[in-house]
Amino acid sequence: MGDTVLAVLRDPLFAVALSLVLAILASRVGGCVVKLLLGVGAVAAFIWLLVRFEPFENVVVAIIGVLGTLLVILLICIAVVALAAIFAVHAMHRTAASGTPGRRPLAFPRPAGPVTDRSILGRLEARHSRVAELETHLVTIIEAVFDIEDDRLTRMIGNITRAFFSGLSPYRADLTRLHTEINAQLLDLAGELPPHFTGVDSLRLRTIAATRSYLLTKSEWDEWSESHGTGFAYLFLRLLCLHRDWRHIGTIISKCQHTTALLDECLASL
Repeated sequence: MGDTVLAVLRDPLFAVALSLVLAILASRVGGCVVKLLLGVGAVAAFIWLLVRFEPFENVVVAIIGVLGTLLVILLICIAVVALAAIFAVHAMHRTAASGTPGRRPLAFPRPAGPVTDRSILGRLEARHSRVAELETHLVTIIEAVFDIEDDRLTRMIGNITRAFFSGLSPYRADLTRLHTEINAQLLDLAGELPPHFTGVDSLRLRTIAATRSYLLTKSEWDEWSESHGTGFAYLFLRLLCLHRDWRHIGTIISKCQHTTALLDECLASL
């Protein structure tokens, strides 16, 4: 028997056949075939154990039951969070639509008389440019927070979740500085504009500057977004503002937009 085996192993044809088999297994196609056979064998072994051994069947059924229960609980939690978010956005939308004290529609400023101080035009243009710089800085921060380059879905979801909950943490000092500066711009305009323009509510400007959380109403956002975006951006902003840090950045954006709209009206009236 041993001599027969040795004779077969020494046969050149056997060596050629074995080399072909090994070459196929070493190739990409061969590796896929081997993986497929192993996968089919594993499935067959699993089914055989499930059919022939009752304890194994009980264990599998118990595991599937636990996983199913966890999946149902997870779906219920997601549904509850989604409903809470929808109701929160709806409540904020109704509040914004109904308006709050001191949030009247923006009046159209008009020069109070002949403009003799022509330097007011340069000062307003300089303020307009500075507010635009603040908005550009905010956009840079948002782009940095949502800089997602990974194409994998799970990694992308994780990055978006991290950006929402803790993405603004490194920028809190910058946001505080930007908020302080836009508040200062509003307070300066409250004192500078009334002598030169009618229709400017200085009390409202001071109220906006003193407010920690100030978001554009739906009508204000629609008016601004006619040339800048769509209504979906407002819903996205409201969803983001459920988090405190994003409500902070939303407040700064809203104050910048209000200031820009007021400066545009003043410059257009000159």
